Amino acid sequence: MLRREEPIPALSAGLSHVVMTGLLLLVALPTVEPGLSIDQKARPSGAPQAAPSPHSVASSPPAPSSETASSVVAAAPEVKDEWPEEDVTRGREQCMHLLSGLAAEVEWLAPIKKGPCGLPAPVRLKSVGSDPKVVFDPPVDVNCRMVGALDRWMKSTLQPKARERMASEVVRIVGASGYSCRNIYNLPNAKLSQHALANAIDIGAFGFADGRTVRVLKGWGLTQRDIKARQAKAKADAAAKSKSARATTADVKDQETAAADDAESTAGGSKAGKSQKKVNPVAHASLSPPSLAVQKASAAGAEPAAEPPKPTREALFLRAIHGGACGEFGTVLGPEANDPHRNHFHLDLIPRRGRGYCQ
Repeated sequence: MLRREEPIPALSAGLSHVVMTGLLLLVALPTVEPGLSIDQKARPSGAPQAAPSPHSVASSPPAPSSETASSVVAAAPEVKDEWPEEDVTRGREQCMHLLSGLAAEVEWLAPIKKGPCGLPAPVRLKSVGSDPKVVFDPPVDVNCRMVGALDRWMKSTLQPKARERMASEVVRIVGASGYSCRNIYNLPNAKLSQHALANAIDIGAFGFADGRTVRVLKGWGLTQRDIKARQAKAKADAAAKSKSARATTADVKDQETAAADDAESTAGGSKAGKSQKKVNPVAHASLSPPSLAVQKASAAGAEPAAEPPKPTREALFLRAIHGGACGEFGTVLGPEANDPHRNHFHLDLIPRRGRGYCQ
């Protein structure tokens, strides 16, 4: 029969001592968080940190998690550069109202929005009128207010002046341009052009029913700038020629005086008994024809300044329709305004008080 042995008292006491020692160490030592050393955890929050070793490598800040990045993107949604639907609907309703009763052929375009440029209801204008029908070659993108203004200008000024001055009717608008997202004269610091709002049109030429084409560049003729420049040049040339003529006349007189002195000296030294006829320098000079240079200088100084040529019927027509546009549009610019408008008319509907700006 087996007998259960009793535990050895000394061994039990030793194991109990080891267990107790381990428990005491666990309580005494600080808990270490992941990523921190024991020294970092044990250091008080207000204690200064030791300077990093020059051989240590600086750790990068932790990258944001995918959830954080998603929240940042969601906080700044992309703004679409487009017109609100209610603006588009209202713009097209107003456009249809403006075009009602007009004999105009237009094509509806999608809304245009590009920063400050564009409009909610643009149209592509193909023709205005019916008897006669004026075709835009090529078609031009404008707003509906411009279509109405062009229709009124053609009825009140363009066609009446065409019949009066050219004995024909306008059937084509050539080289026109409308919408263009840009500043005035394409200058970066200038104001926004009315072309950027489809509120302006440039016209380069007019085609007539009899086949003729009148272009602004050639048909306008000389501008006031051109006439003044020519007169100033003619005046400067005349002054230069007059100065040259005076210098030439003085040289001729000096040469004649020297020749007379030589003649007198020769006559005084001749042998006695021989009669010599003295030469009168004044009479000699009056009998001698003036030099060619003196003739040219005198003729140039006597000529009056050239008068500007008589305007052609094309010039009279263009000036008449330009002046008639000033009562219909906010701005009318042509060749008299400046060199950039020498080859076309600029018409826009910018709001102004009273009569439009006309040059």
